[in-house]
Amino acid sequence: MRSRLLASSVALALAGGALALSGCGAAENAMSTADVEAGKTKFVQQCGGCHTLQNAGTKGVSGPNLDDAFRYPREQGFEQTQFYGVVKRWIEIAPQPPKPGSYPVAMPQNLVTGQDAVNVSAYVAKFAGINPDSAVREITPAVKGTPPPAGKGPATPADGGAEVP
Repeated sequence: MRSRLLASSVALALAGGALALSGCGAAENAMSTADVEAGKTKFVQQCGGCHTLQNAGTKGVSGPNLDDAFRYPREQGFEQTQFYGVVKRWIEIAPQPPKPGSYPVAMPQNLVTGQDAVNVSAYVAKFAGINPDSAVREITPAVKGTPPPAGKGPATPADGGAEVP
């Protein structure tokens, strides 16, 4: 369910990005100057600890699995330039948690900048979601245990309920 929501969000963002980039050729120009190999290296160094991407060999656990996120839009015919625009924009404006230290932990905005951002965006655009057989990361619950009966309030270890893993 969560991966479908993520894929739908990516598809919507791609559609919006397509409108923003249509006719200007900005993404094509940027991608033509990108060094995809350098983008892969920077992705592994800066992004791979959080994001899973099969081509990079990364198995991050806190950020979205980029193969899962981009597979469905890719199957629907979205172009690499659209993926490029979305990734580049997300790098710039990564949503932040409502309060410092709150969950979820956010990706820092502008984690990579300049030509590095162009290279990483082009790399992800080229390789994310291309293999239909990539491993889908299981989502684990934030707490273990059984929920309390309806109307009984929060589950706690004392009442046989949840405990932090």
